[in-house]
Amino acid sequence: MVSEKKIFLSPPPILKLRHASAPAFFLIRISLLALFCLAFPVVETANAEEILFSEDFQSGEISDEWVFFGDPTSIINQDQGNPAPCFCSNGDSMYGSGICTKETFSIENGLVVQCDLFISCHPRGAWIDARFQLCDADQIVWGQEPPPFIGMSFGFMGELDWSAPHLQGVLGQHISGQRIPMLIHMNQWLDGWHTFKIEINPEGLCSFMIDDSLLSSHQPLLLDSVDQIGIVLKGRSTSWGIALHDNLLVYVP
Repeated sequence: MVSEKKIFLSPPPILKLRHASAPAFFLIRISLLALFCLAFPVVETANAEEILFSEDFQSGEISDEWVFFGDPTSIINQDQGNPAPCFCSNGDSMYGSGICTKETFSIENGLVVQCDLFISCHPRGAWIDARFQLCDADQIVWGQEPPPFIGMSFGFMGELDWSAPHLQGVLGQHISGQRIPMLIHMNQWLDGWHTFKIEINPEGLCSFMIDDSLLSSHQPLLLDSVDQIGIVLKGRSTSWGIALHDNLLVYVP
């Protein structure tokens, strides 16, 4: 007669944990949690940005949040963008066309305005530029371009510009009441999308940046005279070249 032999299998690890005493099981769970936290740390965002306004033109049309000015009227470029579609100011070689936000923003606690710009022009061409500007909210009028208070511009001035030919890529930094020299031959920002940024800190210092590289900082002389600002996108395009805007973002730093 063959005697039966009983085989006792060891429980799997999870069963061992369940069979452990309560204090031991609790310590094991704490250890596992600690290992998980080390492997996957939680990243906390300090000084989170407060986004006030954004526009990426992905709807394929210019919304009713904007005031139009200029002739010809600004349009949406369905074929280009970062990504497509994007805004095309569609201004002619003499006068810029554009849009201005109906919503206005306080600069009391600081403000950052950034926008992606694209400029491309034939080497002989001229009068192609893209601008984004901060304007005094009290001067926003339907159908009229409000005068700029602070702004950035980038354009191309080639052979056809008889007044100042061959300056090529021209960068402008604008503050009302101050003259900041233009930067010329800035061709590294042609034929590609670049993020232009204006940052005003709570103390009123205004900084201009491209792709997060600081260009210059200034203390606007008339800052105390402006309580609220609007945002203007404008520019000029011709058969010689094109100026485009995309991904506008307004936020408190």
